Amino acid sequence: GNSQIQLWQFLLELLADEDPCVSWEPTSYGEFQVNAPDELAQRWGRRKNKPNMNYDKLSRALRYYYEKNIITKIPGKRFTYKFDF
Repeated sequence: GNSQIQLWQFLLELLADEDPCVSWEPTSYGEFQVNAPDELAQRWGRRKNKPNMNYDKLSRALRYYYEKNIITKIPGKRFTYKFDF
Protein backbone atom coordinates (compact mmCIF):
# COMPACT_ATOMS: atom_id res chain seq x y z
CA GLY A 1 0.00 0.00 0.00
CA ASN A 2 0.83 3.70 0.05
CA SER A 3 2.30 3.58 3.53
CA GLN A 4 5.15 1.43 2.22
CA ILE A 5 6.53 4.25 0.08
CA GLN A 6 10.07 5.35 0.96
CA LEU A 7 10.93 9.00 1.48
CA TRP A 8 13.33 9.03 -1.48
CA GLN A 9 10.57 7.63 -3.73
CA PHE A 10 8.18 10.29 -2.46
CA LEU A 11 10.74 13.00 -3.28
CA LEU A 12 11.28 11.61 -6.78
CA GLU A 13 7.51 11.54 -7.28
CA LEU A 14 7.19 15.22 -6.33
CA LEU A 15 10.15 16.14 -8.53
CA ALA A 16 8.63 14.25 -11.46
CA ASP A 17 5.34 16.09 -10.95
CA GLU A 18 7.24 19.40 -10.85
CA ASP A 19 5.74 20.07 -7.45
CA PRO A 20 6.72 23.52 -6.10
CA CYS A 21 7.81 21.98 -2.75
CA VAL A 22 10.98 20.61 -4.30
CA SER A 23 12.86 21.33 -7.49
CA TRP A 24 15.78 20.00 -9.47
CA GLU A 25 18.91 22.15 -9.55
CA PRO A 26 19.30 22.76 -13.28
CA THR A 27 23.08 23.08 -13.09
CA SER A 28 23.87 19.75 -11.48
CA TYR A 29 22.63 16.25 -12.29
CA GLY A 30 20.70 14.60 -9.47
CA GLU A 31 20.77 17.68 -7.27
CA PHE A 32 17.52 18.99 -5.83
CA GLN A 33 16.43 21.69 -3.45
CA VAL A 34 13.67 21.64 -0.85
CA ASN A 35 11.80 24.91 -1.37
CA ALA A 36 9.13 24.46 1.29
CA PRO A 37 10.49 22.27 4.10
CA ASP A 38 7.46 22.55 6.40
CA GLU A 39 4.98 21.93 3.61
CA LEU A 40 7.04 18.97 2.42
CA ALA A 41 7.09 17.47 5.92
CA GLN A 42 3.33 17.92 6.33
CA ARG A 43 2.64 16.17 3.06
CA TRP A 44 5.03 13.36 3.86
CA GLY A 45 3.25 13.02 7.22
CA ARG A 46 -0.12 12.81 5.48
CA ARG A 47 1.18 10.19 3.08
CA LYS A 48 2.55 8.09 5.94
CA ASN A 49 -0.37 8.81 8.31
CA LYS A 50 1.99 10.51 10.75
CA PRO A 51 0.29 13.83 11.58
CA ASN A 52 3.12 15.04 13.84
CA MET A 53 5.75 14.81 11.11
CA ASN A 54 8.02 17.84 10.85
CA TYR A 55 11.09 18.78 8.83
CA ASP A 56 13.39 17.86 11.69
CA LYS A 57 12.14 14.27 11.57
CA LEU A 58 12.15 14.24 7.79
CA SER A 59 15.77 15.42 7.66
CA ARG A 60 16.72 12.66 10.10
CA ALA A 61 15.33 10.19 7.58
CA LEU A 62 17.39 11.92 4.89
CA ARG A 63 20.53 11.60 7.02
CA TYR A 64 19.91 7.87 7.25
CA TYR A 65 20.20 7.76 3.47
CA TYR A 66 23.70 9.30 3.53
CA GLU A 67 25.11 6.05 4.92
CA LYS A 68 23.17 4.04 2.38
CA ASN A 69 24.52 6.17 -0.50
CA ILE A 70 21.01 7.00 -1.69
CA ILE A 71 21.06 10.74 -1.00
CA THR A 72 23.83 13.09 0.08
CA LYS A 73 23.71 16.63 1.42
CA ILE A 74 25.31 19.34 -0.68
CA PRO A 75 27.69 21.20 1.65
CA GLY A 76 27.22 24.94 1.94
CA LYS A 77 23.80 24.94 0.30
CA ARG A 78 20.73 25.10 2.48
CA PHE A 79 18.10 22.39 1.90
CA THR A 80 20.02 21.05 -1.08
CA TYR A 81 20.60 17.34 -1.61
CA LYS A 82 21.70 14.99 -4.34
CA PHE A 83 20.52 11.57 -5.44
CA ASP A 84 23.45 9.17 -5.70
CA PHE A 85 22.22 6.99 -8.49
